[in-house]
Amino acid sequence: MSSHGYESGRLNLPFVGISTFGKSPLCLDWDKIDADVAVVGAPFDFGTQWRAGARFGPRSIREASTLFSFGHAGAYDHE
Repeated sequence: MSSHGYESGRLNLPFVGISTFGKSPLCLDWDKIDADVAVVGAPFDFGTQWRAGARFGPRSIREASTLFSFGHAGAYDHE
């Protein structure tokens, strides 16, 4: 039987699941994070008047970062 994306872990589409930076695993418990650096999206919409949109900036960055292939099958190595 041939292996497909669901079994091999290669099915990591950018539009599936919760949007995280680079499709990194989501961690909801901040006490379990062991990192020197973290990327945190903090929307700030008070810098503009009469125009909404800055609050969508962090999500747009997360969505754009999923267009690169991360992981064992990816072509992008951030290290």
